[in-house]
Amino acid sequence: MFVLSVKHSRKRTIVILAVLLVAVTAAIFISGMRGRVPQAECAGKKYSLSAGTNDERVAFFKQFGWKVDAEPVSEGDVTIPEKFDDVYVAYNNIQKEQGLDLEPYAGKTCRQWVYTVTNYHQRKAMRGTLMVYSGRVIGGDLSTPELNGFMTGFDGTKEEQNFSVNQPALARTNVGDLTNASSAPQASSAVEAKKPASSAVPANAWPTD
Repeated sequence: MFVLSVKHSRKRTIVILAVLLVAVTAAIFISGMRGRVPQAECAGKKYSLSAGTNDERVAFFKQFGWKVDAEPVSEGDVTIPEKFDDVYVAYNNIQKEQGLDLEPYAGKTCRQWVYTVTNYHQRKAMRGTLMVYSGRVIGGDLSTPELNGFMTGFDGTKEEQNFSVNQPALARTNVGDLTNASSAPQASSAVEAKKPASSAVPANAWPTD
């Protein structure tokens, strides 16, 4: 009986040690995953997606060589549509080119920050937009404030929009919403035409005597 008891105790000890080893290994793996910086790849270059703080968001643009004002132009919540229209399909094409994809976030609400880019190829007016979910960048772009301007990915290559002939020309409104630049409302020339010219003289301006 004593010999059997010893063998039984030894087997139990081995099983307990094996369970502990598995638990410790799993804990180390999970800890490593949590501490791992989220990354994506664009043009063969990996970049960090960390954007939980303003410093991280400013540093995000530095990875591509852009300087931005530390104070964002605007920020707010944006809900990614559950079903993508032509504009969002075209916009997601830009995201896929830079190693991102908005489709897994369809229907979810993310936080959007817009910054002023101060060193974009001699352009004074340029904005950088980041879409952030759970502290990581899931999408974004560089764009001009003007509706007749252009939009591109983080690396600043305008040709990234040329995915298809029928792709809409993307732009952002003053509040940062995506829109089709070709169908966006422009300043009404018709209204301006109705205004009298500053040099026009009313018919009754001259004395009739």
